[in-house]
Amino acid sequence: MFDKWFGADVAKQFGTQMAMLLVQRAASEAERSARAKSSKQGEKRFDATLHSIEKQLTKFVASHPLNIYSKAQLGSAFKHTLLENSFDPEAAKAMTTWLLLRCK
Repeated sequence: MFDKWFGADVAKQFGTQMAMLLVQRAASEAERSARAKSSKQGEKRFDATLHSIEKQLTKFVASHPLNIYSKAQLGSAFKHTLLENSFDPEAAKAMTTWLLLRCK
């Protein structure tokens, strides 16, 4: 019974994967912005990344019902992965809040 409640390994892995997706897209975007002339394209690509993460999150939550503990573990893994990859702490906090608000 407790294994099911506290078994949040899948949620942690998913949180880490989503953060790495964001990190990879941010890194490629930084390269492009150094060469590009328009920041509007960068904003569109960032919005597309967020939309992709949101779709994957919706699918994940549908197949893996999350309790309070697993949501917290997902958010923690997401935030710490962003911080470990040199994201601004305020941006990591905002992105984690954004992600957790969509875990319905």
